[in-house]
Amino acid sequence: MASFYIPLSGLNADSTALNTIANDLSNMNTTAFKSQTTNFSNLFSQQIGSTGSGDEIQMGEGVQVASNETNYAQGSSETTANSTDMQLNGNGFFVLNDGGSNVLTRAGDFSLGSNGNLISSDGMNVMGYPAVNGVVNTNAALAPINIPVGQVEAPMATTTFGMTSTLDSAAAVGTSVPGQVQVYDSMGKAYEATVTYTKTGTNAWSYSVTMPDTLTANTSTAAGVTTLNYSFGANGGTSATVDAGTNLAITGPAAGGSTATIAPPTVTAGESIATYAANLQTAVTNAGITGVTVTSNASGQLSITGTGITTTGSVIQDPVTSTNATGSLTFNASGQLVSPAADVSGITFSGLSDGAVPLNMTWDILGTSGTPTISQVDTTSAGATATTQNGYPSGTYQSFTVSSNGTVTASYSNGEIQNVGQLALANVSNLQGLQDLGNSEYAATLASGTASTGASGTGGLGTVTDGALEESNVNISAEFSDLIIAQRGFEANSKAVTTFDTITQETINMIH
Repeated sequence: MASFYIPLSGLNADSTALNTIANDLSNMNTTAFKSQTTNFSNLFSQQIGSTGSGDEIQMGEGVQVASNETNYAQGSSETTANSTDMQLNGNGFFVLNDGGSNVLTRAGDFSLGSNGNLISSDGMNVMGYPAVNGVVNTNAALAPINIPVGQVEAPMATTTFGMTSTLDSAAAVGTSVPGQVQVYDSMGKAYEATVTYTKTGTNAWSYSVTMPDTLTANTSTAAGVTTLNYSFGANGGTSATVDAGTNLAITGPAAGGSTATIAPPTVTAGESIATYAANLQTAVTNAGITGVTVTSNASGQLSITGTGITTTGSVIQDPVTSTNATGSLTFNASGQLVSPAADVSGITFSGLSDGAVPLNMTWDILGTSGTPTISQVDTTSAGATATTQNGYPSGTYQSFTVSSNGTVTASYSNGEIQNVGQLALANVSNLQGLQDLGNSEYAATLASGTASTGASGTGGLGTVTDGALEESNVNISAEFSDLIIAQRGFEANSKAVTTFDTITQETINMIH
């Protein structure tokens, strides 16, 4: 009987609505969950007659579920301060891949995999545009976003340096003013490059760029005897000299079982390795240190040998050779630099003790704005009030951040930052056509249209907030209201079934 089928169709539809509401309420705390609404439509109508005017008399045959519509509205924001958590603001989805087809998600509760890849809660790779040497290529194919956890960033040798200097126009001829800037070689070793300005005449100065090379000892121990070897550059030999900044101190055993430390000998400018070794040996003897021998050889090596010895301070050598490291400066009557009129290139230092390639630097005299950074005025000279250079030592990975456009930037212990990729976002033309895969993930279908990908903030796509998550957009008040309506509908259809059951029983009783 249709009397039973019609309310049963209502019970079935109301059950679906109740299930939808229950699912929404159960996911009210699920990251980026999107609530749904069950929509009904009537079934076909049956003609049971016609009126005198010829109008059809139709009777409905029940109800059916027309759709379960997903509400893709933005959820509230929850701050987590966790760099692997990301919130998408506006249109679009994050792109995930497990080695097969891409899937879409709004849930940004990501984490790091064992290989450093950024992954979703179910282990899928978060996809984006790769970066090479810090430059993101948005034209490249999508690739997993990889965070360089545990990796070491290679050093970069200084290729440009600059300093802001003010020279005293009233200084006497022969006055020298030093200015220093720290630079790095290809191994990441730091040096203090010194530019010495010397007054040569009215509105005229000369400059000389020097760079002391701090030497590192190659230490070995055999049979309790320690030997420290300092090598003075690849082309050291007898021509190598010890810098006046050397302050090496030696501590070793003295009489009576005690220890003593030498007073570092004074080094004169241009002092040979042989002279320095002899003076160092004298300092060891005068301090009462026993069993320590200091020698030098014709290959440019200083050796310190002894039992139970330690050292502090540095041994410094000026680089063996330099090119284009001297020149002249000319100022006009207003104190403005007129010569050189361009940056000074080709300043090189070779024969570095750590085996690094020769430093080849450009002195950025004009600065980034094209205005000379060296001036001459009637005031006390300042060799370097500010410095710039583009080199850095090696550094280990520390952390990463994500900018609003999805660019992932890694930070290293050397203070450097480098882009390692950019999150890709995707969207479809018909959101209601997406297939819900569970776990807050969706797949594109023929109904949704092909997912188009792009960078954050472009093509109508949203932006990214790092250290935050999008919450579920379930509205508990609205869900409770819908729950009451669905409950009333279910009760009404149940009443219709019981009523028809009573009528049927009465009919059967009439027959019997």
